[in-house]
Amino acid sequence: MNSAISLVEIFPLPSLSLAEMISLWPLIILSITAVVAIVAGASKVVARGRMLAMIISLFGVAVSTTITYISLSYDPVNLLNGTLFFDSTSRLLSLVVHLCTILAILVNFGYDEKEELLAEVYGLLPIALAGMIFMIATNHLLFMFVSLEIMSLAIYVMVAMRRTFKFSAEAGLKYFILGGLASAFLLYGSALVYGATGSFNMEVISQSFVRGISPLFYVGLLFVLTGLFFKVGAFPFHSWIPDVYQGATTSITGFMGAAVKLTAFMALTKVCLNMIFVPSFLEVDIFKFVIGTIAAATIVYGNFVALKQNELKRMLAYSTIAHTGYLLLGLLSLNGTPTNAQFIMIYLVLYAFSNIGIFALIVMLERKGERDIVIEELGGFWLKHPLMAISMTIFLLSMAGIPLTSGFIGKYLLFAAAVSSQQVALVVLAVLASVVSVYYYLRVIIAMFMKEAPKGQAMLTASKWAGCGITVLVSIFITIQMGIFPII
Repeated sequence: MNSAISLVEIFPLPSLSLAEMISLWPLIILSITAVVAIVAGASKVVARGRMLAMIISLFGVAVSTTITYISLSYDPVNLLNGTLFFDSTSRLLSLVVHLCTILAILVNFGYDEKEELLAEVYGLLPIALAGMIFMIATNHLLFMFVSLEIMSLAIYVMVAMRRTFKFSAEAGLKYFILGGLASAFLLYGSALVYGATGSFNMEVISQSFVRGISPLFYVGLLFVLTGLFFKVGAFPFHSWIPDVYQGATTSITGFMGAAVKLTAFMALTKVCLNMIFVPSFLEVDIFKFVIGTIAAATIVYGNFVALKQNELKRMLAYSTIAHTGYLLLGLLSLNGTPTNAQFIMIYLVLYAFSNIGIFALIVMLERKGERDIVIEELGGFWLKHPLMAISMTIFLLSMAGIPLTSGFIGKYLLFAAAVSSQQVALVVLAVLASVVSVYYYLRVIIAMFMKEAPKGQAMLTASKWAGCGITVLVSIFITIQMGIFPII
């Protein structure tokens, strides 16, 4: 007797709870938003298509943000046997990158038409955001690689999208080639880790150490770390950052320095928490030495090379390398105290808003087709645009870690955690380097308030774009509020 076999019996579909559905809906909405925005942007009437694509993208990301906010009160959700894990931490970080994406969309509008960017940028931003959410929520090495590629491929295209600017294509190509190499390291290292432990799940890997560790695992772990060190821009894997920061559209540079950096560093933090700083990992001191050495080199290199820069975006590029060094120092505080990861998250979140705020100001100042703003060109800027000069000063002081700004709170918490983990020498180095950083941040402030515009050259004028203004106001509010009344 023949009995019919249904596809549901062959491929059983798991039933999803309300919390699981709500956790997945932001990703579904972002995927639909990306497709619709790209189609809308291809309208024959370019200006109208660009406006429609921006509205669709902004609306879709806003809806996804609202659902993510609602899910904060839900219980943790474990999907696909631990491949995706949505808890309060991952949801909160997802909310932050959602906000950064909304601000990036606002900054792009107006600037995109001036720089002749394709309207597809508004479809690529939700795609990059979806990749970030996956990276934040996963504990699975292979899925982390897939998530990283979803995010990175969208970023590669956006970096090279400034079609009228030859340095944009160069930056996109450089980022694509070096990023592909870093991804290969991550994938090959993940394969070696799987061969040594029999799992891609980092929590399962950490439990396998009690049975002994194969030498193959150490090679795989080094490869994984190499790939992630590139993504966060640590020395000596930093070479792409200055050129990409200058060549990319400034609005995308701000988005990279805020959301992309936060996401990549959280992935690195997960690897360190689950595969290095665990009680049964016997070679932890060797990897602590490797991370500590790279942290020291990154801090020193980033700060001292930034001293020599005469262009604003390039100076900020080396500044972000220095901040990566401070965060690597924070990784060492995870040894024996996993809860210190919260201080890394706080630092990343506070830095993200200062970063995207200052790049919004640069977007308003840039001339069409300009690669970078020379710091001396800011002479007399205070006289013409006092509010913008004050805003830029607040962001620069925050990045320097001056009290009453969010940057001071972030550095204090990170350095205090490192001291409690016996990393006193590295903290002293980081504090001294922070003093050095004050010089190149003050150099910009002095140019705005105490110098005149170069002879024969008019003072910089600012474009009045509402999106940039909203971004600056939001960033200033967070920077000052978290500096004076921190909610930690």
